[in-house]
Amino acid sequence: MLKKEDWKTQPVVDAIANRLLREVGGDLDQVHGNAVATALGMPKGNQSIYAKVNDWKKRMEAQGIQHVRQAPAGLREELEERLRAGVEDIVHIALGLTGKTIDGERQRSDQTETALCEKIALLEGELGREREARVQADGKAETMAQDLVELARKAAAEKARADLAEARLDEVRIQHDALLGRLGVASVRSERVQGTHACKEDEECSIDMS
Repeated sequence: MLKKEDWKTQPVVDAIANRLLREVGGDLDQVHGNAVATALGMPKGNQSIYAKVNDWKKRMEAQGIQHVRQAPAGLREELEERLRAGVEDIVHIALGLTGKTIDGERQRSDQTETALCEKIALLEGELGREREARVQADGKAETMAQDLVELARKAAAEKARADLAEARLDEVRIQHDALLGRLGVASVRSERVQGTHACKEDEECSIDMS
């Protein structure tokens, strides 16, 4: 509670009057001297309080704060109707903008989905071709490997036959050399036998002739 000497100050009265004005919803008529005095803890208002309250009201009116009872008849209903219509318009506009935004987003989403599907289809096609080419390459590699194995087998067989032929040739050469060797010895022995017989015949002839 304020001291008695503080009740007459204009700032205090203004503050109390402003608070009361907010509490009564802006109706200046409901803010009067006795109400301010009661709020100040006084049993009732006096001339000083009334003067300060009137001064405050004049300043409020100058700022555009009007008495509710001075408003034209039907103004409240008209304002409420306009506000209601305005709110409905705002709601319609907001809904329209929201719907437009949603449609735009849905359209962009559909376009993005279509583009992604097309790209996925292209990638799948490329992957399929790559797999097919890999399979063909693997088949060719396998065929080449088999051909190499077959060539190696044939080369080994040819080498084996060549080695066998070389061994047989060596054997024939050895046999040939051995045969030649035997033939040479027999020829020498034959020549010696023939020479011996000739000598004996000569001797006999010599003896007969004597």
